[in-house]
Amino acid sequence: MSSELPDLNTQSAADEMTTHTARYFSNMMLGIAVVAPWLLLIMSIMSGKFLWLTVLTFICTHLGLGLMLVGYRRDSRSLKRYGATTHVAALLLCLVALAALQ
Repeated sequence: MSSELPDLNTQSAADEMTTHTARYFSNMMLGIAVVAPWLLLIMSIMSGKFLWLTVLTFICTHLGLGLMLVGYRRDSRSLKRYGATTHVAALLLCLVALAALQ
């Protein structure tokens, strides 16, 4: 009988697929989060309307993304959460304000 303990850190194929799928969707959401403020800013510049609101949103969303990046570098969960909350709140408030002002 072998005295070695079994390796408990092995991942099954299903676990690896789940991890890969979760990473894929979080990368997609982060990509959308980066592109959405730019699209709002471009549409606002082209239409000439509500430029002040989209510039303010652009600044706030990128501050939120910056906070998230610092959180990842420092491995700080609270900074990541504050950054994501700032980003999402700024984007949603802008969209609600644009819908209300139209």
